[in-house]
Amino acid sequence: MASTTAVHAPAIRPVRGTRPAASERPRLTVVATPKTTGSSMPFTLLCTVIVAATLAALLFLNIQMSDASYEITRLQGQSQRLQEEAQALSETDERLGTPQELERQAREIGMVPVSDPAYIDLDTGEIIGETSPAAQTEGSPELAQVPAEVAVPPAQIYDEPSAYHGMGNEGA
Repeated sequence: MASTTAVHAPAIRPVRGTRPAASERPRLTVVATPKTTGSSMPFTLLCTVIVAATLAALLFLNIQMSDASYEITRLQGQSQRLQEEAQALSETDERLGTPQELERQAREIGMVPVSDPAYIDLDTGEIIGETSPAAQTEGSPELAQVPAEVAVPPAQIYDEPSAYHGMGNEGA
């Protein structure tokens, strides 16, 4: 048969003794308050300076980009005007370069067409063919008066340049 009774160990009671009188309580002393780790003001100022410098740099770059944009717009407009002027000059050159226009301008300044041209043989120096300028011009050739607006100005010889405008006008 099985036993349902539990085995109990007898309870052991600690023995009470007297405390030794010789052991003293530890002495309590007043300790100074621990030093605090500096204030957070320098860190706050550093962060503020960094943010202000970043904003100032951003503002400066934004202004520079705006100025560059205005300069690009101005230069694009100038380029467009110069392209239009170049096209107009090209059209004028084509119009004035036609054979009919060249003949008209030549007659205005007193030139006459050559009916029988003469040539020079460069090896021998001999003139081949005969031409008579007096017969072609029917009298003495006179220079026609050319209006100032169509006349080509004479070439200018620059002995001493008045101003130099290259590479930042050095020496000025």
